[in-house]
Amino acid sequence: MDHRNNEIEQIARELRIDIAKMFYISKTGHFAPALSCVDIFAELYFDGIIDYEKRFSEDRDRVILSKGHACAALYAVLAKAEYFPREALGSFYQKDSLLGGHPNVALPGIETATGALGHGICFATGTAMAAKLDHKDFYTYVILGDGESEEGSVWEAVQFAGKEKLNKLIVIIDYNKLQASDRVEQLSPLEPIKEKWEAFGWSVLSVDGHDFGKLHDAFLTAKGSQSCPTIIIAETIKGKGLSLAENKPEWHSRAPRDHEWDIVCRELGIERAELEKI
Repeated sequence: MDHRNNEIEQIARELRIDIAKMFYISKTGHFAPALSCVDIFAELYFDGIIDYEKRFSEDRDRVILSKGHACAALYAVLAKAEYFPREALGSFYQKDSLLGGHPNVALPGIETATGALGHGICFATGTAMAAKLDHKDFYTYVILGDGESEEGSVWEAVQFAGKEKLNKLIVIIDYNKLQASDRVEQLSPLEPIKEKWEAFGWSVLSVDGHDFGKLHDAFLTAKGSQSCPTIIIAETIKGKGLSLAENKPEWHSRAPRDHEWDIVCRELGIERAELEKI
């Protein structure tokens, strides 16, 4: 791993610590789904993929979290990227906070409210189509869930985007293979996922969703597409980075409790007292 990848890895570690602090305060929320996609967000925001200098302009690249329940990861990233003061993370899931259990458009950096699964990718497809009609050069990125992909509206958007050749639309599927109650393959299998997306006219890339170098290369390849939209199938681990949550469906919508926080702190390399400080 080169120096730049080491830097992004350190940023991702800091984001995981912030996510842990948010859940220590809230005591609720979707913990493991945030941990599986935080590396994708770190690469997207902090390694030259989005046009960072234009992040507050009309010509900004759009980033849409379609699996809105994983919003803790996006909040941590947006605070790190200075969309709003980092101290606001302490209000996560609290009454009257803009940092609720699903994204709120009143919060800087949030493009659309997502929570009803299958809606974010539809909004993103419309955004990409509008950009094409208006001859805009910005990219639209979508983080999509694999369980979310059971929604029919996802495939309506996929079909439309392929037909319209929306080459500046880039979807990243957080392919951790778990959803709220079981493994995706046990409930509604997605395979053969590559062939399905290709059949709708998309370019398909497959990468390790926790390898920053490979993610970076995949994003650059996707941005180079001239003829069709791209999906990056990011093979991830739900709960990545914390052994008590990795690959366990029961961690979909719960936070650590009691002595479990000692395990979290040990694996993140922090003292328990640090959990109370944001």
